Amino acid sequence: MGHEAHAKGLVTRVVGDAEVQAEALATAQRIAAGAPLVARGHKRLVRRLMPPAEPLSEAEVRENFAYLDTQDYRSGIAAFFARHKPRFEGR
Repeated sequence: MGHEAHAKGLVTRVVGDAEVQAEALATAQRIAAGAPLVARGHKRLVRRLMPPAEPLSEAEVRENFAYLDTQDYRSGIAAFFARHKPRFEGR
């Protein structure tokens, strides 16, 4: 069943039962190490789009992309091109 979901693009990876807890922890650590402003924005957007969801207003769409104007975003882009790990500060 898991492999079928992966083949259909519903999940990004499949692990054995014995590996689920370690994989979940590793995934949570990767998310936590990411840019906090983007994570907050994604959480807000997911909550906003939960049923019964209305279409996003223009202001909500603009707000969703506000992270593009942050120091964290600029630091992340610079780190990507310099091929080193970014340091996010939440600003």
